Parts: sequence; structure tokens; C-alpha cells
Amino acid sequence: MNICLLTETQSGCYKWRGAIPAKYLSRRGHRVQILSNQSHYDAPDVLVLYRAHYPQAVKVVEWCKKNNIRIVFDTDDALDLVPPENLNYKAVQARLPLYEFLLRSADVVTTTTETLASYLQRWNPNVTVIPNSIDPDEWVCKPMPDRTRAEVRVGWTGSPTHFADLAVVLDAVREVQKKHPFTFVLQGICQESSLDELIAVLHARWGQALFETPLGRTIKHFMEKLSGIRYEFHPNVPLNQHPQKVCDLKLDIGIAPLLDDPFNRHKSCIKYYEYAMSGAVTLASNVVPYSTEVPTTAKNNRDSWKRKLEELLQADRTKRCREQRDWVLTHRNIEKNVTLWEQVFEGNHAGAPPMGLLSPFMEAH
Repeated sequence: MNICLLTETQSGCYKWRGAIPAKYLSRRGHRVQILSNQSHYDAPDVLVLYRAHYPQAVKVVEWCKKNNIRIVFDTDDALDLVPPENLNYKAVQARLPLYEFLLRSADVVTTTTETLASYLQRWNPNVTVIPNSIDPDEWVCKPMPDRTRAEVRVGWTGSPTHFADLAVVLDAVREVQKKHPFTFVLQGICQESSLDELIAVLHARWGQALFETPLGRTIKHFMEKLSGIRYEFHPNVPLNQHPQKVCDLKLDIGIAPLLDDPFNRHKSCIKYYEYAMSGAVTLASNVVPYSTEVPTTAKNNRDSWKRKLEELLQADRTKRCREQRDWVLTHRNIEKNVTLWEQVFEGNHAGAPPMGLLSPFMEAH
């Protein structure tokens, strides 16, 4: 097949939904053109559009329909549910008409989870689940937690859209760190070398008015919760360096706190996949999506996070680490799941197995 992907090329969304599948489709003999701002390209058999970045996509869709070219629209978020405190809220609002147009116009919509697929069917009945899948070529994995270090490493990695989610767990982190010393690691969030530098940059650029907005209040709340916690900070790295960076953090426990709100319920478990591949055991919020896949979760309150974190700190994590990594390599591996993309692009698809059937070692809560 000749497959064209119309997408931006700088985000994690592109990496998981575009670049990784494209690499393995190419290995299977398909021609894949990554179109960003190009103006000339060969007519494809299938055009794949992502999220809602290009206003000219309306004309492209009309051209495809006239020329009997299959249209696939992929989204990994319910963009209409992005909350006001999200960094991307304003930009997303302007793109919602195009987003809904693409949902309605596609021959098939691809997405990440059963929950999001069900939601998207209000715009298009033809929605297929293709889970986010790791590229094993990118991960240099340690097989088990490093038991030789004097202090356990507990950490989080992610984008600047998670200030409110991180705040959920910080009271528990502070209390447990006093009783069971561990290194708390934060990676991502910003390009600046420290969080203090980030706050200074925001003040200089936007002034105090920023901290009266939903986003600003969320950042302020996060910084207040972080007070009193001993932590190690690592800024963002380029996309192609991210897998190695997560491995280099040498986490024993990776945390994935997530508020239970409509937008978050339609996310996927990428942090779980990355932690597992880096050799860390995951502790996540007991909310969808994590409650459908992650074995060890905590309710979104201080006492539950405190108890679960203490249990993991004192547990032998070797078996859990191996089980979680094996599960990801079996069920969230692009070497196996590339055929799901291939089937959709060919027009012969049934989607992935239901998510709830794929985690046989879930803990009782």
C-alpha cells in the first residue's frame, strides 16, 4: 500500500500514533509518506489524518472522497473534553470544529482504548481500537530493579499537562519519604533546568495574571504541594531521546497519578508501558484507564497512595517488574500490533481484543 500520514511531527502523539506504526509498516513493505507541510506528494491508497492540526485538511478530505481514497482519522484523546486547566485548552477549542468534521468524514476512526472508542461513536459508528504500542528497538531495558543502591528511586515522567494529576500524590510522597527515605524523581514538565526557573520564566512572560487563570492556579497548587519534598529534577528531552532518558532515570517505582475526570478517562496507559520497559514497577491511580491494565493501583487519596507506596518500597519488586514488562512485550508491542494498523488501512479490521481481557494478574483493591 501507499500510505500517507498528514500530521505534525513534534509531539508524543505523533510518536506513538504515527512514527512507530510507520516504521513497522515500512518494514512490512508498504510505502509510508509522512506529510507535514509538504505541498507535493504521490496520491495514496489511504490517507491518515491525526487530531486536528491542519485547516487545509477539509480540502484534502474532499479530494480523497472524489478520488476514492480511503480516509482514516486517528485520535488518542477526547479533545472536546480537555479541561480549562490544561495547557492546551485554548488551542484545542479553536480546533474542535475541524476535529468533529474529521471524525464524521473518515471511513474509519482509529483510537487507543475501548472507552474512547465508545465515546467517539457518537460522531462515527466505524471506530476501531489499536492500542498504543512500544517500539522494542528503542528500549534498553534492565531486567529487574537494582537492589545494590543505597536508596530506592521513585519517580514520574511526563508532559506539562499533568500538574493537577501530580498534586494528587504529593502529600503521600512527602509523608512516606520521611519514614522510608527514597529519591523522588521528576522528569519532563518543561525545558528549563529547574522548576524554580520555570516559575520565573512564567512570571516574566505573563506576570501575576497567569496565576489567576485555571492553568496558573493549578501550577501554583502543584508547587505548594511539592514543598518539603526532596526531589531530583530532569527537564524535557527531544522525542527521539525520551526512551533512553526514562531508562537512564533508573527508577525502581514509576508513579502514574491521574485525576478521575472525563478527559482523563479517555486516555491510555503509556506511562505504564514506558515504566515497564525501563525496569520500573508501576503504581497508578485506580481510575480508568489505569484500572483496566495496571496491576497495582491506589485510590486518589493520601492514605491509599501512602499505603500502596510503602508496600511497594518494602516488597520484592523483581517478580512484578518481570511480569509487567512481559505483559507489555506481549500485548503492547508494535512488532505484533502493526498488523492491526495494516488491517485498518486495507479496510479489513476487527480491532484489538477488549482491554479488560489482557491483564491476568490484576490486584484486588
